[in-house]
Amino acid sequence: MNYRFLASFKIFFLFLIPWFIVGCSFHYDQGLKLEEQKRWAEAAIEYRIASVENPDDVQISEALTRMNIRVAQENFETYKEYLNKEEFHKAYRRLETALTQNPELDEARAEMRQWWHLLITGKVELEFDRLSSNLRLAEEMILQVRINTPNGKILTGNISSETGIFFLEDVVYQTHPKQLAEYTINTIGLKIKRKSSLGYVRNEFKKFVNFRELAPLQVSGNISSTFLKTPQNVLDHRPALLTDTESLGTWNPPRLVSYELQFDGDKIRVISKSKRGEFAPDILYLNRSDRRANLDFGVYQLKMNRSGRKWSIRRKSYRTSDDDYYYGLSGNLSLNRYFYYDRVFRFSL
Repeated sequence: MNYRFLASFKIFFLFLIPWFIVGCSFHYDQGLKLEEQKRWAEAAIEYRIASVENPDDVQISEALTRMNIRVAQENFETYKEYLNKEEFHKAYRRLETALTQNPELDEARAEMRQWWHLLITGKVELEFDRLSSNLRLAEEMILQVRINTPNGKILTGNISSETGIFFLEDVVYQTHPKQLAEYTINTIGLKIKRKSSLGYVRNEFKKFVNFRELAPLQVSGNISSTFLKTPQNVLDHRPALLTDTESLGTWNPPRLVSYELQFDGDKIRVISKSKRGEFAPDILYLNRSDRRANLDFGVYQLKMNRSGRKWSIRRKSYRTSDDDYYYGLSGNLSLNRYFYYDRVFRFSL
């Protein structure tokens, strides 16, 4: 009985070995076929699966590296096509992918040095007491801020219903640091989603503050080369923002605003006939070594008048560190790469 059992087991085991080998090399074989057809991206996928199944196989590893180099070059060519179309976000994603696939691609590495990464942050404080009661019938309400960019596009970010904090990220290509100061508030409002009596979903956007599309008439002055040798943590700078005075003025934003920006030492002067600059950021943190920047719009307070028709806006000053939203924002570890600077500018009138 034992002999017959062992004989049967040997036959089964001998049958299992080639099946196991074939199973392990299936994706590699598929990759070879796709590579012969010059379908590089699909071949790379098959080789990657084969590599996961056989991490110590040198032949598979070499095939995957070979395909990644080809696919990286394809992604870099697509990157240049998106650049020509000025589709910057799509272009940047392709560039990132190309470098992930082939970190030694010199052309892509050189291009990466042409990009600035930008974090746009702020906080909004407002009361809903006077809003129309029918808004409470909405299926969903999301506070949003819309930001004007130097290239004419508008960014949209959600405002946290719990903290009032908003943050958005942007990437810009071949931009002088001075242009980073040209971002402005477009609108602050409420995105409303509600169902009609027929069951259709309808989206609306109720604007509380509407500055419209703003761009400076002129940006003058120069940025001197007095950058810090070692980047500092933004939180180390925040105590310098505390003040003993409180801003009490309110302002109903005009529909049309014209302004200029002037770099003057560590200040960016907002020159406006309206004598207000709430549409502009409050602080610009630059990190030239990492080509990252943080545009801080500060804390906005929105107030509706008694008639319930018009809103006024002001930027809140920080009397204590509890007023400064940035300490709460800094708890977001995914944004940590932006929390360092080697130059800081304050916006002023």
